[in-house]
Amino acid sequence: MPAARLRFVAGRLVQVLPVLVALLLIVVLLQQLMPGDPARVIAGPRASAEQVTQVRHDLGLDQSILAQFWKYVVNLSGGDLGRSNRTGIPIATIVGERAAVTVWLLFGGLIVSTLLAVPAALVMALRPRSPAARVCARSLTVILNCPPFWVGLMLASVLALRTGWLPVGGFGENTGDRLRSMVLPSLTIGLAAMPLLARSGAASLRQVLAADHVTTARSLGLSGWPLVRRHLLRNALPPAVTLLAVQAAALLFGAVIVEQTFGLPGLGAEMVNAASQRDFPVVQALTLIFGAAIIGINLLADLAVALLDPRTTWR
Repeated sequence: MPAARLRFVAGRLVQVLPVLVALLLIVVLLQQLMPGDPARVIAGPRASAEQVTQVRHDLGLDQSILAQFWKYVVNLSGGDLGRSNRTGIPIATIVGERAAVTVWLLFGGLIVSTLLAVPAALVMALRPRSPAARVCARSLTVILNCPPFWVGLMLASVLALRTGWLPVGGFGENTGDRLRSMVLPSLTIGLAAMPLLARSGAASLRQVLAADHVTTARSLGLSGWPLVRRHLLRNALPPAVTLLAVQAAALLFGAVIVEQTFGLPGLGAEMVNAASQRDFPVVQALTLIFGAAIIGINLLADLAVALLDPRTTWR
């Protein structure tokens, strides 16, 4: 990689560090802001005041915020995310068992949203007055106003309960069953992200179509896929990639709803269960993981846009 690109990447990584520090601080403060006393939850409702005080001391809750922050960072640097208050199982083990489900769901949702959004964007941009473009525009408006949980329930009712082709919920034991169990959740989460992606892509394509170099190419007889491939896609991709990163972050939190709807044992469902049972260490760890994932997605999108945009100077 050229030195200029290395400096660009290094600069972006340096910019991310303060955000990560702020995220860690928020995660530590989260325990102070959440309702309820974690020491009382662990000790039990019948524990004496002395027992609650001892538990609070063991957890380090009687220390200052800075001391708790430093302890959390030191433990985190050693790969220790803590233990669940409910089960005593290491949180790293819980994450390892459940992360695959959420990753499958996110990738499935991104694939579905991209496969549906790209053709719709091309139709609305290249044939804006055609019946197909009008159908796409109206369909996107309808889909955009449908809540994801309602879409999931409708898909489950129509494609699963009535036909028996797909499972309504759960996560299979083998690869084939898992792929089948991911179809409906992926459709649900992909449809939620698709309208904005399609509209943004269509708007970017229209701007590129109005550019002078595209007008010149069309006047020379270039049309169809060669025009799209050579002149439209690369110039229209950077805004779409940026929005895709934003949508990926939204999908991450949308996974909480979808996992609950379809009974998937993922990180989102675990966070809901942990919050309802006042399992503060699990909530902290999952908040950190989700936040770090969003930061990482935005960083990768920033680098991808720089690579795709022909105007990048790498300074």
